[in-house]
Amino acid sequence: MSSSSKILLAITLLSFMLMMLPNQEIVHAQYATVNETLTSVYDNLLSGVKAMVDKFLTGIQETLIYVIHRGVEVLITVARASYVALGLLGLVLWATGASPYRGRHLIVGSIILAIIAEVASGLLG
Repeated sequence: MSSSSKILLAITLLSFMLMMLPNQEIVHAQYATVNETLTSVYDNLLSGVKAMVDKFLTGIQETLIYVIHRGVEVLITVARASYVALGLLGLVLWATGASPYRGRHLIVGSIILAIIAEVASGLLG
């Protein structure tokens, strides 16, 4: 085989191979499709993670609100028992004359505690 026929054969094979390569538009279309699929998967994954984080934080928020609400209810109950006990003790000390000054202060303190407890109870609903 002569060198010119070898060159011609090489050019023919190269031309044939170039014709077999995919068209650039097809390659770009396939790339765009893969890119859209990956973007869609990423967006779905991200929205799922966001939903899980929102659900978790909402659960924590509801739990904290419940704990604070119950804590205030307990404090109001303790305050009610305390102002009744302080008021009765103050009344006894003041009425018997055993310690009228201290009894009067206990009565005033129980009134203040009663106001605070009942206002907090009204705010709590």
